[in-house]
Amino acid sequence: MPETEDTEPSRTEAGNNDRTYVHIYAEWCKGCAICVAFCPKKVLEMGDDLKAHVVHPERCIRCALCARRCPDFAVTVLDEELVSVGEEDDH
Repeated sequence: MPETEDTEPSRTEAGNNDRTYVHIYAEWCKGCAICVAFCPKKVLEMGDDLKAHVVHPERCIRCALCARRCPDFAVTVLDEELVSVGEEDDH
């Protein structure tokens, strides 16, 4: 069976740091919207396919609440250093 887009992670650059990526594995996402509800910057939204999507990557603060709350490990935030919610950016 040929691979479809859904088998590949949705890799979207987040923020201004080119080493930060938010990944949503659409195949694993069951559409519970927990990641959307816990994102403090509203980076994620539910799509017409009832899956989470990265729609505002520039807002991401790398808190990884989306990944920490996902019950199916469908969301990952990759970065050298994740920040805590409420932590000020020194840049």
